[in-house]
This record gives sequence, C-alpha cells and structure tokens, in this order.
Amino acid sequence: MNVMDCEASASRARAHLRRLARIRWLAIGTVGALVYAAHTALEIRIPLVPLVQTLCVYALVNAATTLRLQTAWPRFWSRHLPVTEHELGAQLLVDIAVLSSALYFTGGAINPFAACYLLLVLYASVALPPRLAWTVAVISMLAYAGLHLFRIPLPVSDAVSADRTLNYSAHFAIYLALAALVAGYGVRLSEMRRLYLARAAADAQKEARERYLVGLAALSAGTAHQMSTPLSTMAIVVGDLRESGEVPPPDWKQSIDMLWGQIQICRRSLEAMARSADVDRLGKIESVRAEQFVLDVAERFRALHPKVQLKLRCARLEDALTLSSDHTLPQAVLNFLGNAADASPHSVEMRAGLIDELLLAIEVLDRGPGIPAALRERIGKGLLSTKESGRGNGSGVLIACAAVERFGGTIHISDRRGGGTRVQIELPLFRPRAATTGEDDDYRRLGIA
Repeated sequence: MNVMDCEASASRARAHLRRLARIRWLAIGTVGALVYAAHTALEIRIPLVPLVQTLCVYALVNAATTLRLQTAWPRFWSRHLPVTEHELGAQLLVDIAVLSSALYFTGGAINPFAACYLLLVLYASVALPPRLAWTVAVISMLAYAGLHLFRIPLPVSDAVSADRTLNYSAHFAIYLALAALVAGYGVRLSEMRRLYLARAAADAQKEARERYLVGLAALSAGTAHQMSTPLSTMAIVVGDLRESGEVPPPDWKQSIDMLWGQIQICRRSLEAMARSADVDRLGKIESVRAEQFVLDVAERFRALHPKVQLKLRCARLEDALTLSSDHTLPQAVLNFLGNAADASPHSVEMRAGLIDELLLAIEVLDRGPGIPAALRERIGKGLLSTKESGRGNGSGVLIACAAVERFGGTIHISDRRGGGTRVQIELPLFRPRAATTGEDDDYRRLGIA
C-alpha cells in the first residue's frame, strides 16, 4: 500500500471512529436512563454497582478516544500513531466487551437488548474491511453464545409484565438506533454518490481535453510528415533553378509546374489539418468502406509522390465491409508508403485483401536495403530511424504504429523475398447487420429457410 492509500485509509478510519464516539455517548446516556427506569419504575433489582462501574469505565474509554480525535491530543501521537482500521476494530471489540458485561448482569442472552450485537456487526460491515468485519461478527456470535451459559438472572416479582415491558423498551431502542444508522449512512451514501458523479464529470472533461490535445499533436505531426516530401521536392527544384544562372534551364516550365503542384499539396494538407482541428471533428471515428479506404490512400500517395510509380493490387471487397477510421489511420498507411518510397523510389507496391472474413491486410513492399532484424523488434516502441541523419528521427513510424493499434490493428515487418522490406498492416472489419422483420426472425428461430 502506497503513502496516498495509507493516508486515505487513516482518514476514513478517523471519520468512522469519530462517529462511533458520538454514538457511544448516546448509548451511555440511553443505558443509564434504562438502568434508572428498571430500578425505579419496573422494580427490577439489577446489580447497580457493577453496571455503574462498567458504564464509568466505558465513559472513560470514550473520553480518551474523543480526546485522541481532538487537536488537544499530543501531536507526537497523532503524527506517529494515526488512527487505523485495526484500531477501529479494537474499539468495536471494546464495545462488544462492554455490551457483554452489561448483559451478563442483566439476564444474559434472554435480555432483548442482546440484539445490539447486530448493531455492532452492522457498523463493522460498513466501517471495516471484510477481514476485520468478519472478526467482529465472529466475536459477537461467540459472546452471544457465551451469554447462554454465563449470566445472572434478573430477580423480578412479575416476570411476565417485566418481560413485556423490557421487550417493548428494547425493541423501541433498537429501532431508533437502526433508523439513526440507516438514515445517517443513507445521507452519507447520497453525498458520496453526488461527489462521485461530479468527479466523473470532471474526469470526463479532462479526458476529452487530453484526447483532443493528443489528437491535435498526432494531426500536426502527421501533417508535418506529409509536407516534408513536397518541401524536399521544392527545395531540389529551386536549387536546380538557382544553379542554372541567368539562363533558365530547358525544362523550366516543367519545374514551375512541379513547384505549383507541390505547393497545392502543402495547401491541401494545411487545409485538411485546419478542418480536422475542429473540436467536434478531431478524433471523431467514422465507418469507411474498406475498398474505398485503400483507394483513397493510394490516390493521396500518388499526389504526394508524383515521381514514384505505385503498383496497387487490391482485391475486390464487398461494399458492406467497413472499418473504423479517423484522420490518423490514413496518415499511418501513408507513412509506411512514404518510407518505402524513400527506400526504393523505383519499386513501391501496395497490396490489399482479406486474410480472414473480417480482417483486412494491407501490404507495403519495397526493394530497398531492408531493416536489420534487431531494429525491426524496436520499431514502434520508441524513436528509431534507419535514414540518414537529418532526414528523419522515427517519430512518423511511432505515430503510425500507435494509430493502427488504436483501432485494434497490428503491424508485422519482415524481409521481402528477393530483397527489400514487407510491412503488413492488419485492420479489423465490420459488416453491418441487415434489418429483419419479426416474422423473418421467427422463421429463422424455427429453422425454416
């Protein structure tokens, strides 16, 4: 148990002990009044001396407990000996001992006030952990059983009338005690429920805010990763134009068109980021047709890498097959395609098909130098890059792996036969259930086609 748990446990035990001390003062006053009434009104000759001594000792114990709970108690003891659940259990054992002593002098188990053991068990079940609560319950049962064997009978002249009056008084007192306990803890439970709902609402708002910030960070990183390729192309083209001197190169118009195309790609990426950054849209999960998802990713990749010939092989997928996606999942696939283009611009291939009835596999293949087995095991677990210094730090792959795993997918990286790297992305699919009438359900239940 850590420090915070210990402090919370001590705080709860202290609150329960303070409540128990208040109940004790009420019990001492009630018992004193009942003893006086039994001795005067009912003319029951109960042993006053031991009963009064028991009540006085009980009052002294409760006074010491009350003093311990006050600020007047020495700080040394409050700091180094805080109230614990075990101390609260020991205090309840004192209550059992006092109750057993009082019952011993007043008839034993046949005294209707023996039902007060149930009040102590009830309080222990609420205030103590299960192990200590069961301990209090077992000791209460043993004490009640012992009172059948060891007791001092009540000397009464009219036993029937005395028993009737005693039963009435006991039932009335126990009913009041039970009503007070139930009402008190009912109010407490209601307060705890209100606090729980308020805390749950605050936690939900905090979680939504953190989810938005994480999504915004992933969106920014993905957009930056997408724009890095057009910016690199633009830098090369502008560098070639600057080195050509005053005379423009023969293909200057083609270079200008390429620059314009790359600028449009950057503009679209920034517009998409601005649209997705809306609070209501960011992180919103939508159902997308699996085949359309693959085609859209391929189209976006060809726009980002116009000089790379992407070979796409996509199996025919049912229109009913959909997958859950947001703005981060297409960026994840584009990230692996971009890495494949960097490794082998002359050979980039993407394949898509079903490897199970509801499992889509997207393969990204290249003919690059490959990835060492030792590094493959670390991909997605931290910043790791096989590119030259200054061309990437591995954050894109880390974000891509997190996005795929967020939607229940998996990523497998292996060597490609004949050289290169094979990345297989597996994503779960969904097939919406067709609406059926009640009559169709009845036929199906009966096995009628």
